[in-house]
Amino acid sequence: MPAAFVLQWLLEVAAVPAAYAAVHTAHLVDPLGAGLSFALEPRQLYPVVVQLREAQVTPVLLEERLGAAHAAYLSAATELALTYRPGVHLGTHQRLEMVRDVWAMALARACGQPPPQRGSCCYLYVLPGTHECTGCPRLRRRPPAVDRHADR
Repeated sequence: MPAAFVLQWLLEVAAVPAAYAAVHTAHLVDPLGAGLSFALEPRQLYPVVVQLREAQVTPVLLEERLGAAHAAYLSAATELALTYRPGVHLGTHQRLEMVRDVWAMALARACGQPPPQRGSCCYLYVLPGTHECTGCPRLRRRPPAVDRHADR
């Protein structure tokens, strides 16, 4: 679970600024070309401040900005996901689905929409007292419950 969480927030560092900039401004944030850096919360070590050295001004239509931002994110995020070495097995399918999911989640938040269905799992459900998160792919795979007493 920690390996999935770390990969997810690393991908969010690239996806969130790119999605928000494309939706709310005329800027394109390319995670590889923007000089993207971040600071961690000192005790819990999650990103709290994201900084950009530069962002391109792109006076194009929203759909074109989103396409360019998504392409730039995919290039950086796919490389990161495939080269990430957490010390535990995290399959290629999980990694690539997480790349897609993090973009979709960032874009949904930027547009004020609910979380989308996911193709990757964050494994939050393995913690005591928790359950699957919103959009978890495990919820779609679960067979419907059969009520054995329905005919009585």
